[in-house]
Amino acid sequence: RRPTARMARFLLALLLGETSALVMRAGAAVGLRMRGGSPVATIALDEASEALPFVTLTNAAGDSAKVYPFGACVTSYVKGDTDYLMVRPDAVVDGSKPISGGIPFCFPQFGPGAMQQHGFARNLHWEIASQTDGDAPSVVFKLTDNEYTRAMWDFPFEALYTVTLGAEALSTEFKVINTGDSELAFTGALHSYWSVSDISNLQIAGPFEGATYLDKLSDTRLASTSDFVEISKPTDSVYEQVGGEVSLLDSGRKTSLKIASEGWTDTVVWNPYGEEKMGYAKFVCVECAKAIMPIVVAPTAEWVGKMSITPITL
Repeated sequence: RRPTARMARFLLALLLGETSALVMRAGAAVGLRMRGGSPVATIALDEASEALPFVTLTNAAGDSAKVYPFGACVTSYVKGDTDYLMVRPDAVVDGSKPISGGIPFCFPQFGPGAMQQHGFARNLHWEIASQTDGDAPSVVFKLTDNEYTRAMWDFPFEALYTVTLGAEALSTEFKVINTGDSELAFTGALHSYWSVSDISNLQIAGPFEGATYLDKLSDTRLASTSDFVEISKPTDSVYEQVGGEVSLLDSGRKTSLKIASEGWTDTVVWNPYGEEKMGYAKFVCVECAKAIMPIVVAPTAEWVGKMSITPITL
C-alpha cells in the first residue's frame, strides 16, 4: 500500500530527528527554541510549503541556511541582515531542472563532456542521512549510485555532503567514497552563486598573479597578471592550482566574504555579464573546483573537499 502524505511527513521527520529539532509544517515560521531563557540552534524540515522540501538551519544568533535535498543545494546563507547567496531570478525550483543559484553541485563532471552538463548530482534527490543540533547545527546528505547514474558514469560510489552553520561561518564537506573494486575518476565543483551589492562594486582577491587560467569563452590559456579580478564583461575562467583562500571585496556593502577551501585545488570565476534575465549585476560565481585534472579514488578509498564561508565587515 502506498504511504499517505501524513506517513511520508512522519518518516522524513524521523530522518531529521524530530524529537530534537523544530519541524515546520506549511505556514509555520522558523523560530528559535528556548533553553533557560536563551535561544538555541534548530534544524527545521519543511516539506509542504513549497514544491520541493527543504531544511533550514538556524543558530543562536539568528543566522540561517536553507538547503534543498534536491541536488543537496544550499540556496541561502543569512548572517546579520545579508543573504550571501543568490538564486537567479530565472531559476526554477520545482525539481524539473537543477536550481540555478545557491551552491549547486558539479559532479562527477565539471562542464560539458561525456554526460549531461555538470553531471547528475545537482538534479537528483539526496537522502537526508543524519542531523546534529547544538551550537553548530548540521545536516548530512547522501547520494549513492543507481541505475540512472550508472547509465552515465558506471561506478559504484557513496557521496556524503555535510552542511554546518557555525557562529561565524557556513561550512561544507563533500566526501566521495569508492565502493567498487576499480579506480574511479571525476571532476567537480561547488558552482556557488555569491550575492553582491552590484557587480561593479566587486573585487575578487586571491593568489591569482602568475597563475595560468583557461578563458573558456575564447578557449585560450592565459597568465594572470594581478591578484585581483574584476568583472566588466562576460567571464568564464578556470584558474589552475588557485585555492586555499579567496575573498570577495564588496565596496557597496563594505564587506569581505572569505572563501577558504581544502581539497578543491582550482577556482572558477563566472558571470554572464549583460544578461539581465539572469540578474548578472547581483551575483558572481566563484567556485571551489577540481576542474582541470580529474580526482582519482582507489577502491575503498575516499576523497574530501571542504569549503567555509566567513563574512567580514570592513
